[in-house]
Amino acid sequence: MYIGSNCGRLVEENQQLKNKIAIYESDDAVSQMKVLCDKRVKAASEREKRNYDCWMNAVEANKDLKKRNTALWQENNKYKAEVSFLKNKTESLTKLSDRRKKVIGNLQKERDELKADKVEQDKQIEALKEELCKLKAQIDHDGMTNGIPTSQTPMEKKKVIPNTRVSSGLKKGAQKGHEKRCMKGFEEDEVTEAEDHELDVCPFCGGELKEAGDPVIKDEADYEIKIIKKRHRYHKYQCQNCGKEVRAKIPQRLKEQNQYGPAIQAMALALVDLGFVSVARAQEIAAGILHKKLEPSIGYVGKVQKKAARMLKAFLEEVKEYCLDQRILYWDDTVIFMNTARACFRFYGNESVAYYRAHATKGAEGLEEDGILSSLTEKTYLMHDHVKYNYRKEFLFKNIECIQHMERELERVYRASQHKWAKDLKTLIQEMIHKRKENLKQRKNSFTDEETNCFEEKLENLLIQAHREQNEEKNRYFSTDEKNAIKKLEEYKENYFAWIYDFTLPTTNNVSESGLRMTKTKQKVSGQFLKVETAEEFAAVRTYTETCRKNGVNEYEALERLMAGNPYTLKEILESKK
Repeated sequence: MYIGSNCGRLVEENQQLKNKIAIYESDDAVSQMKVLCDKRVKAASEREKRNYDCWMNAVEANKDLKKRNTALWQENNKYKAEVSFLKNKTESLTKLSDRRKKVIGNLQKERDELKADKVEQDKQIEALKEELCKLKAQIDHDGMTNGIPTSQTPMEKKKVIPNTRVSSGLKKGAQKGHEKRCMKGFEEDEVTEAEDHELDVCPFCGGELKEAGDPVIKDEADYEIKIIKKRHRYHKYQCQNCGKEVRAKIPQRLKEQNQYGPAIQAMALALVDLGFVSVARAQEIAAGILHKKLEPSIGYVGKVQKKAARMLKAFLEEVKEYCLDQRILYWDDTVIFMNTARACFRFYGNESVAYYRAHATKGAEGLEEDGILSSLTEKTYLMHDHVKYNYRKEFLFKNIECIQHMERELERVYRASQHKWAKDLKTLIQEMIHKRKENLKQRKNSFTDEETNCFEEKLENLLIQAHREQNEEKNRYFSTDEKNAIKKLEEYKENYFAWIYDFTLPTTNNVSESGLRMTKTKQKVSGQFLKVETAEEFAAVRTYTETCRKNGVNEYEALERLMAGNPYTLKEILESKK
């Protein structure tokens, strides 16, 4: 269809061309062509003129354009120079900008590092502040927060001596109307020695004197050392019946040809075990007291204690059995030093007896060797200073805790944290102890139910407050101590506050602590123990003398009887108090 249409169109165009050729071949066509040519010549002439004019105009315009082009070229060169200058300046500014960016980058990096350093330094500062507060709290420790003696209070710090007694408001010392106590004069038959002091002449003028009344009597009590060198004769006899040769039994204390008697041995023991003098110094003092007429050796003084401990074995067993039969038993231990190593000195007892034990280490092995805790029955209340070992399931006794230690712990927490619950709980405990004392004075054996319920409610509220205050500052240095105190109060509430419900139970472990205090004095005066055996010997002698002291028996007399081979029995000591 497309080919057919094109053929038709070509045929038509061919016809038109044929028509035009026919026109041109006619006469009219020639004349028309001439006219047409004239017109075209004229038009060409006019066009040429116009073209010339245009050319001239173009030449003039070209000249102008050349001038303008020259100006533009010059201006272009100027702009090129400016562009080049600006380009160079741009490059320098770009370089400067790059340097500035680099510097800014370095400064930003340095700033970030400084920020990180500051954060780390802030952490360190906070840690140092915490450590400083902690150290200040440790420096602030005294008898109110720890069981340290007031003698260890630094010179620049005021001594704090815990005292729960009510002030009388009176001045210290003797009061008006108080009768002066002094020694009474001897009865005439008591006088063992008299000395007359006479004058021959007047001391003022040298004149003659005469008696002017009864003499002024002044009495003086003193003692002197009398050296006794005693010889024992054990006569020999021959039995007329069996013919055997016999004599009186010689006691063990006279086994040598010559030996020191009980009084000298008792003096050596008193110096070492009562006065806590070192063995070498005790030898010097003993020799001085005896005016060097007798001089026991250092070795002998050391052996006396060993001998005394050996003679006290039966007595120690008596005291141990007595302890096992008590309703209330106190126990505690303290650190001593044996040949520069830390060791243990332990107390068991009550207001009537003291049983001491010494061990090379402080631990379960020593407790098992003592054989006290494992042998106590369910009737015994054991007072101690929160020793978790005592809560083992195999033990039958009941545990009671020293509330004074908890008061110190609360004071320590309050001073460090300023948390009100600790101060309020300490105040509550002190109030209840005071009320208990007042009730006992009035011969009341318990608090009323209302008082007990009120105490329990206050205690519970204070523990809730304690958790809240502890959680608010749980990342501070004192947080662990505070948390431990709260945990103790919750887990061992019945043990700490048993005295609230039973007035026969003690509030503190002061019996044990006062019983162990002398070990610190001994080590300050005479130093450490040489070995565990010497510490055990010291413990044995102290068990004997301390039990005597608690019951009003003269310790020196008790030592003399011991070294004479006739020590007091526990029964004799306890009956002497009655």
